[in-house]
Amino acid sequence: MAIDVIINQQGPLPIKELFNSPGDEPVVLEVNGSVWTQSPNTMIGIQVWIDGNVVGKAQIFSNTATTHRTVVPAYIQLQLPFGQHTIALTPFPGTVSDVNDFYTAVIHT
Repeated sequence: MAIDVIINQQGPLPIKELFNSPGDEPVVLEVNGSVWTQSPNTMIGIQVWIDGNVVGKAQIFSNTATTHRTVVPAYIQLQLPFGQHTIALTPFPGTVSDVNDFYTAVIHT
């Protein structure tokens, strides 16, 4: 199984990158990162967009405010046509990210 890293960078969100689909076969997109909130007892996370459409989310519930939390990794099945696409990682409402947060998105083929 091959892995293509398409995002590996420091925050803040949003992050947007161009990438090339390795083919038109099914793939799995894995998204990881960290986020935080200013409000306790809040679901926080990262929305994952491909070509302008939400395809998934990586999230975690935060019981406390102002603590960076690692989201539960998202594994999203995709089947993209061969060629160039756009991925965007954006914060959920109430979610904060800054230079202390890091993000990774990889395609497993």
